[in-house]
Amino acid sequence: MTDSGHDGDRERSRLGPVAGAVTIRCREDGPLVVEMPAEGGLGLRVTDHLGHEFPLPNHKRAVALCRCGLSGSRPFCDGSHKAGGFRAADTARPAT
Repeated sequence: MTDSGHDGDRERSRLGPVAGAVTIRCREDGPLVVEMPAEGGLGLRVTDHLGHEFPLPNHKRAVALCRCGLSGSRPFCDGSHKAGGFRAADTARPAT
């Protein structure tokens, strides 16, 4: 392990999500999917820059956030990226 502790970070990412952690997945050519842990989560809130909360249906444990700018229901994804030809194949790179 290095002084920075990054080896442990890489090990955790290979093994899957950390229990109790919020996971944010960058979908290929799609939205950011924010997922709450199944147990012990405090809940999910999405707010604007002024702190006003966007309503989430039925206290969802996951939400897809638009990153193409084409959604009619921003900040949430409505699938418009598919027809709009949005491309973003972000991949995680090892920490340096």
